[in-house]
Amino acid sequence: MQPITLYIFIHNDVPNRSINTLGRAYFKEFTDEITAVTKRSFIFKDIRNVRGMTDFNYKSQNIDDVLKRWELAAIQYKNQQGLKWGKTERYILVTQAPLNETVLGVAYPGQPAVIACLKDHQVIAHEVGHSFNATHNDAALGYNPWGIVCETFMFPESSSLRSNCYRFTPKNRENIRAFLSDAP
Repeated sequence: MQPITLYIFIHNDVPNRSINTLGRAYFKEFTDEITAVTKRSFIFKDIRNVRGMTDFNYKSQNIDDVLKRWELAAIQYKNQQGLKWGKTERYILVTQAPLNETVLGVAYPGQPAVIACLKDHQVIAHEVGHSFNATHNDAALGYNPWGIVCETFMFPESSSLRSNCYRFTPKNRENIRAFLSDAP
């Protein structure tokens, strides 16, 4: 079974102190969970200082436009580098700031292009989840091992009054498994 490759474009606005903890703080739990659900491993490709990619202008009120522009930039990069574009590749722009005052990240369902900021630890997992067909409708609140209310990765409205469950719901796990089931 082919591993999932995450091309992680670290925007130039992300400070080094955040880059140093990116894997553990933002990627580990959800990639471990997807591995457990799909039996696919992950390959992480950390990409920095690439003109047109890591300096991408992501701030916008028009979220659809910014994602379309990111997708085109990612496709151009993929073509230049001879990379694949399919169910097991994700092109993630990690930014320091939100796209605007209300949007922390964006992804098309089932598509490889993703933009996510570091404002909340769930944003990257949430947007990558969308790219694997996980949905808000199949999200839920739960309880962590200490009995505190927590949000699953796809919960649409994050609150500082709740904890992070660090998992997808059983239904979203099934959505992800089904999406990847016919990938090589």
